[in-house]
Amino acid sequence: MARRLRLPLHRGKAEDSYFVSLNDLLIGMLFVFIILLMIFALSYQSAEAQLNNEVQRLQDELEGRESVRSSLLLRLEGELKAAGLQDVAAEPEQGILHLPESALFASGSADLGSRGQAALTRLATILARELPCYGVRDPDIVPRCPEGSESILEAVYVEGHTDNVPIATAEFRNNWELSSARAIRTYQFMTGVADSLKRVRNASGSATLFGVSAYAETRERSPNSNATEQGRRANRRIDLRFLLSPPTRRDFERAASGITRAVTE
Repeated sequence: MARRLRLPLHRGKAEDSYFVSLNDLLIGMLFVFIILLMIFALSYQSAEAQLNNEVQRLQDELEGRESVRSSLLLRLEGELKAAGLQDVAAEPEQGILHLPESALFASGSADLGSRGQAALTRLATILARELPCYGVRDPDIVPRCPEGSESILEAVYVEGHTDNVPIATAEFRNNWELSSARAIRTYQFMTGVADSLKRVRNASGSATLFGVSAYAETRERSPNSNATEQGRRANRRIDLRFLLSPPTRRDFERAASGITRAVTE
C-alpha cells in the first residue's frame, strides 16, 4: 500500500499567513490609492473653485470699470446739455460721446463755427477737470476727483466720421481727408483751450491719454444707416471714444498665484 504524503501542519499555516498578509497589503494599497484619489479630487475641486473665483473677480472688476466709465459719460452728457448743447448723445455701454456735425462744422468743411467753438470750449474745460482722475492719478488731484472715479482709461480718441457720399473739393479729395481734418481740428482746438489735456497719461502711464483717429464712412452709427438721409446725417459726426485699460500683467499673475496656491494647499 502506498504511503500517503502528509504536509507538516506548520507549513500549511505559514502559507495561509503569507496569503493573508498579501491580501492585507493589497487592501492597504487600495485604501492608499483611494485616499490619494480623494486628495486629488479635492485639490482639483479647490483649484476649479479658485479659478472660478478669479474669473468672477476679473469679470466684476471689468464691470466695475464699465460702470465708472458710464458714470463719467452720463455726467459729461448732462453738463453739456445743461450748457445748451442738446445735440450731444452718450452711449455709455460703448464708451462713446457723439457730437453731430451740425453742432461743430458746416457741411463739407473742417472749419469750426462760433457754435462749434463754444461747444468744444465747454467740453475741453470739463475734460481737463475730469480726465486726470481716470488716468495716472496725481495724489494732489485725488481730493478733487468725483466719487467713484478710478484709473481705468487706456485712451480717449477724438474720432472723425462721415457719411458714404463721396466728397471731392479743392480742400478734400475724399472722405478720409475730411474726417481726418475734422478730428485733428477738434483736437487742436480743445488742447488750445486746455493745454493740460496733452499731458494727461493713461492708466498704465505708458502713453498720453488724449489722441486722434479718423474713419471716413467706415463706422456707421447703426447698420445700413447710410441708406437714408436721416442715417447719413447721424453718421456725419465727431465721436469721443473712451477706451478702458486692459487687464495688466499683475492681474494675470495674481490670478495664477491664487490657482497655484489652491492646488498646493
